[in-house]
Amino acid sequence: MAVSKRLRYEILRRDQHTCHYCGASAPDVKLTVDHVAPVALGGTDTADNLVTSCEPCNSGKSSASPDAHHVAGVADDALRWADAMKQAADNLRQQETPRLEYRDAFLAEWNRWHLGKDSTKKVPLPDDWKQSVERFRVAGVPTWLWADIVDAAMANQKVKPENTFRYICGIAWNKVTALQAEARRIVGAQASPVTTDHVVEAAMEVWLNERSGKAGDDMASQFRASLAELHDREDAHRVLQAAQYAAWFGETDATAALRAADQEDALQQWTFAWLTATGDYPDEARTRSMQAQINTLLEADVYVGRVSRAAAYAGSRRVKYLHFGLSDAEQQLIGMHGYFIRTLEIWAEAFQATSGRRPELSEQNAFLKAMERVGQDGDFLVADVHHAAAAAGAYQDPDITTCLTRHLSAFESAARPTGGDN
Repeated sequence: MAVSKRLRYEILRRDQHTCHYCGASAPDVKLTVDHVAPVALGGTDTADNLVTSCEPCNSGKSSASPDAHHVAGVADDALRWADAMKQAADNLRQQETPRLEYRDAFLAEWNRWHLGKDSTKKVPLPDDWKQSVERFRVAGVPTWLWADIVDAAMANQKVKPENTFRYICGIAWNKVTALQAEARRIVGAQASPVTTDHVVEAAMEVWLNERSGKAGDDMASQFRASLAELHDREDAHRVLQAAQYAAWFGETDATAALRAADQEDALQQWTFAWLTATGDYPDEARTRSMQAQINTLLEADVYVGRVSRAAAYAGSRRVKYLHFGLSDAEQQLIGMHGYFIRTLEIWAEAFQATSGRRPELSEQNAFLKAMERVGQDGDFLVADVHHAAAAAGAYQDPDITTCLTRHLSAFESAARPTGGDN
């Protein structure tokens, strides 16, 4: 039987592409795989009878009986190679075991649920679920927590089956945030000081681990320097977060990676809140608009926590505009005014109460244009505008001016008796 291409490759690799007889190596000489004990003399095609040989040595040996020391040397090499391959396989299995056990723990919780009354019909999982679950393992979500996360997601009847896994990811990331906050509290309660060098080295370990150790010297040096620079402005938790996201996004700049992480986190807060409120994901147009607002605020160095809270509030109210907790100056950065958005919410709630649906994006835009005209007039009381918004919403009318009265609230207040409730 001829020696297979795979076996030839393994023999050449075992012998480090060096002739076993004379020590010549590629590319100086052309190498082949030779039978130490020739086939004509009963030699086999097994690894312990095969050796790397240059063409001159191979042709000179012909079908002569090999010297004993050559046969013994090849046999020893074959045994060492077999032991090394076995050890490598064991090492790989040990590295994979935690990942597989963690994945199986998640899958066991997922498979406890099914669609409707048919226990064999499972909730669908996306193709990339394994990579997502692995991220949560690295982020520190314990296996025992998956039972609560999966149960909370599956029990939400608003969420469509095809969106369940993404909904679960939203819950899991919230758990990660809570775990990180508790870890920071514990670390802060301990007295041992943490230096910049400690933080940078820990972040480098996170970065290399997430990249499976694949990084050139120049790339590693560049990233290490960016970590040290980032730690001058951010705490240890944020530096470690930057390292993790840098590995995921293929970044070598820690500041850019942290910005990308903040943008993703804030958008995720909005998306998850929207999904919780409606049972479905926002459309692409709304998502692009929200992402642009988030990016603008973060690039202006608005604190990420406030941006995320504003995003979560907007998602829960099913609007694509940020305003909650933002200053007037910050709202102006994204071309919004909190007064307009609060009025929009009143109109949208009344709209849904009478029509049974949320107003479309085009209807919301028409309402905001009407609000701009009201704002340009500038001679209306806030209470009058809010009353008009509720009335216009009840009629599904985006033009608030049809229901707007001037200073009616002031007259109503003046007409109320003073000194008592009657």
